[in-house]
Amino acid sequence: MKNIIVIVIVGFVFSACSKPKTEPVENTESQSEIIKDSTKDNPGSQVSDSESSEVMAKTDEKMEAEIAKTAFSTKAIIKDYLMLKNSLAKDDSKAAASAGKMLFETMKKTDINQLDAKKKSVYKEIAESMEENAEHIAAGTGSIEHQREHFDMLSKDVNDLIETFGSEQKLYKDFCPMYNDNKGAIWISEKKEIVNPYQGSKMLTCGSIQKEW
Repeated sequence: MKNIIVIVIVGFVFSACSKPKTEPVENTESQSEIIKDSTKDNPGSQVSDSESSEVMAKTDEKMEAEIAKTAFSTKAIIKDYLMLKNSLAKDDSKAAASAGKMLFETMKKTDINQLDAKKKSVYKEIAESMEENAEHIAAGTGSIEHQREHFDMLSKDVNDLIETFGSEQKLYKDFCPMYNDNKGAIWISEKKEIVNPYQGSKMLTCGSIQKEW
C-alpha cells in the first residue's frame, strides 16, 4: 500500500515538472496587441520619410511652375525673330510675313510684370519699335526688299533687347557689309554659319560674325 502511495506522489510531481510554461508567450501576445492598438490610435505615424519628401517635391514643382508663368523671358520673342530671319534668307516673302505677324502677337502678349520700373521703360521703348517693324513685315507680302528694310531696323531692336535682357540660347551677331549701298546691316543668328537674310540666294554666305552671346 505504501508503495502505491509513493508511486502516485512521484507521478504527480513528474507531471507538474513536465508541464510547459506558457506565461511568457501570453506576455508577448499582450505586447503585440498594445503595439497594434497604438498604431491604430495614431495613423499619422505610418507616413514614411519617402512619402513626406515626395509631397515636398511636388509642392516645390508647383511653385516653380507658377514663377515660370510670370517670369519675363526673351525666348519666345527671339524664336519668332529667328523664324523671320530664316524666311528672308530663303527669299520667302510669304513665310516672312507670317513670321512677322507671329512676332507682333508675341510682343503684345509678353508679360513684363516681373521687371522693375527702369527695365519696364527700356523694354517698352524697344518693344514699340519692334512691333512697328514686325507689323510692316507682316503686311509686306510680295515685297521682300521692303521687308528687309524693316528687318534691318528690327535686328537693331533685337540686338538691344539681348544686350539688356540676355538670351537663354547661344546667339551670334552677324554683319553684312554690302547691304544698303554698302552701309552694312546686322542680324542675329542661332547658327555660327553665315546665312545672309539681306542677300538671300544672291550672296547667301556674305558676312561675318561680330559678337557671340
